Amino acid sequence: MAADDSVDPELAELRARRLEQLVRQRSAAEAADRAPPVPEDLTSASYAEFLRRNPHAVVDVWAPWCGPCRTMAPILEGLARELSPSVRFGKLNADEEPAIAGGWNVQAIPTLLLFDGGRLVDRVVGALPAAPLRERLRRVFRLS
Repeated sequence: MAADDSVDPELAELRARRLEQLVRQRSAAEAADRAPPVPEDLTSASYAEFLRRNPHAVVDVWAPWCGPCRTMAPILEGLARELSPSVRFGKLNADEEPAIAGGWNVQAIPTLLLFDGGRLVDRVVGALPAAPLRERLRRVFRLS
């Protein structure tokens, strides 16, 4: 710093821009924390990490043309908000990821695959109303 304690204008501008950037990043992170959890889109590149990251996970194997799958979507979104952070939900498009769906022996959609500690522990085939599905998830994952 100069002997007269004045701040270099260029340095002051850099500091101001960096501070603004940090404030924006923090605001974005806080908004993400407040955002309701929704089922995460899964692919061959992301599903293994999703299972590793989430001790209690539900993977919805679906397809866009499937009517019962579309019926289940709002139910699963509601349960994702309700049961978070204990249970996390993911969506795997069977048409785009047939090898993964086949690897779990999915023969009909919608199929919900329930994983506990990365291990497949149960599956739900077909559409199911929210209340019985909620109870099944609570029982399988031992939630109160």
